[in-house]
Formats: sequence, structure tokens, C-alpha cells
Amino acid sequence: MKRAPLLSALFSCLALVGSPTQASADPTDGEAVRIASAKHSLEWNWTPPGHAGRYGHAETLIHAPIDVVRERVLDFDHYRDISAHFKKSLVVGYGADHSTDVYIRVGVLHDFVSLWDVMRFSPVQELSPGVEVLEGRMVPGKGNVQDMNAVWTMRALDGGFTLLKFDFIIKAGLPAPQGAIDETLRDAARDAVDLILYRAQGNRQIPAWP
Repeated sequence: MKRAPLLSALFSCLALVGSPTQASADPTDGEAVRIASAKHSLEWNWTPPGHAGRYGHAETLIHAPIDVVRERVLDFDHYRDISAHFKKSLVVGYGADHSTDVYIRVGVLHDFVSLWDVMRFSPVQELSPGVEVLEGRMVPGKGNVQDMNAVWTMRALDGGFTLLKFDFIIKAGLPAPQGAIDETLRDAARDAVDLILYRAQGNRQIPAWP
């Protein structure tokens, strides 16, 4: 499979501490153009193919090669820095299949409820040349949630760029307005891709998008 055409023209001006800016781009790469045109990371709720429930989804463009992005995505101990919703993350074990067990605690409903579980992240899978996925699934019987699932998708682009997506769901089994749940999941997903973006580009803090 051939990768997307050269995307260096996608951004006529991309500062290391800035966000993607609109520029002339190859119109065949619709995802990259969509994000560049918006000039910020995008977020929404949906049900990914092969999954159930409404996930929070976010995606962004990162001015760094996929190996740098992958390294940040695999930095499980720093998931607690993703957003105010993520209260704690800690690697608690490794499997013979090279999987990684990560304890994650999340605050929802304005931190009125604290949810936690252990997620087992399988090794990164290459779906096709330049496209990699890292998925974490809840380990049953460990925490206080009904389900927790996280999926990172990384796609290498020419010109030293990587398109990053994150899908996240957590089901508590508690009565709560769907709108509030959707908002929490969207915000968490957006914060996740923004954190990886700025860390992969060598920035320690996340400034507000212009």
C-alpha cells in the first residue's frame, strides 16, 4: 500500500509550539486536510466499527515521525497527565505476550464519581504499511466499571507528519445523562491527542489553540 503523497505542503507555517495551520494540501488525503482546515484537533462521539457503545473520539496532526509519536503513546505512566479527568495511571504488570497492564483511575461527573480499572494493552499492531494501532481492554474483575476501552491509531504521513486518533469509552453502570457522558469522553479524547501532540513536538505545556 502506498502512503499518502507528500504532505510537507500541507502546512505552510507550523511552529513547534503552535497548531496546524491551513495551507494548500493534497486533496486526496481527506483526513489530513480536514484537521489542517480546522486549525485544531477535532473531537466527536461515535461507535467505532467492531465496537459497542458511544466512544469519545479525537484526532490531530503531529509534526513528528510515527516512531516518536509511538514512544509517547506507550508512555503509560504519564497517562495521568492527559487531562483533569485522568487522576492516576501506573504500570502494574507485564504479560508473556508482551502486553502491559495499566491501572487507570478516572474522575467523571465533575469528579463526583471516581472510576478505576486495570487495562491490558496489547503490543502495537501494524494494520498496513504506516498504520499502527494500540488497544487497551479492561481486565475483568479488577475495578468498579462495567467496561473500559482505549484505542490509539497512528498513521505515518510524508513530510515527517503523523495523523493520530484516539477512541475512549468507560461504562460505570451508574445513571447519568448521556449528554454528560458524551462530553466527558470527548474532552478526555481531545486532551489525550493534544498531550501527545505537544510532547512529540518537544513542548512541555499545552497552550490553548488559537
